[in-house]
Amino acid sequence: MIVDLSHILLTDLQVYPGDPKVEIKPALTIEDDFVNVLTVNMGSQSGTHVDSPFHVLSDGKRLNEVDLSHFIGIGAVIDATGLSDRQEIPTERFTNLDLTGVSIALVRTDWSQYFGTARYLAHPYPNVESLTHLKNHGITTIALDFLSLDRTPAAGEEFTLANHYFWSQGDGIIGENFTGLSQITVERPNISMLPLNLGASDGAPVRAIASW
Repeated sequence: MIVDLSHILLTDLQVYPGDPKVEIKPALTIEDDFVNVLTVNMGSQSGTHVDSPFHVLSDGKRLNEVDLSHFIGIGAVIDATGLSDRQEIPTERFTNLDLTGVSIALVRTDWSQYFGTARYLAHPYPNVESLTHLKNHGITTIALDFLSLDRTPAAGEEFTLANHYFWSQGDGIIGENFTGLSQITVERPNISMLPLNLGASDGAPVRAIASW
């Protein structure tokens, strides 16, 4: 069984406020040029993607410095469903799960159903205590079915990257804008979230899958 965990990259795809817009359009066509080729313009943090530590830490590892083992492994889905807008995810959602043998934690809120709408910015988010629990179990990769590891502020609210800073220490990898986590029906799926090879970058889009 293979489950696609990635959003489709499309023109005007929702991105984090202020990030480059996505534009995908024909560059060549069979009718005029004998082949079909697309022009793709987007930021490195577009769609389903991963952050390298360099995304928020000037001395953090760039994408090409991160071992590929961080992007494949045994996953476990943390059930953080049924929460309210901008609610902090209760720590018990993390601590009540057996993480033995897990290398990739997938946080399921089902907020991906709001992808492309204003409500998508009002996603739940974890606290540092929960992230510490994951790190204490040897997990260095976390994947989310929402926009950001940190609270995305509403107008007038304080901006923070505290969770990003914490997780990115020690080569932590963050995956954002995942989808389809509700389709994972086993406790220990195989996860692949290999990024495009953009070299010394802050991150890159991925085609993420779960399989078992």
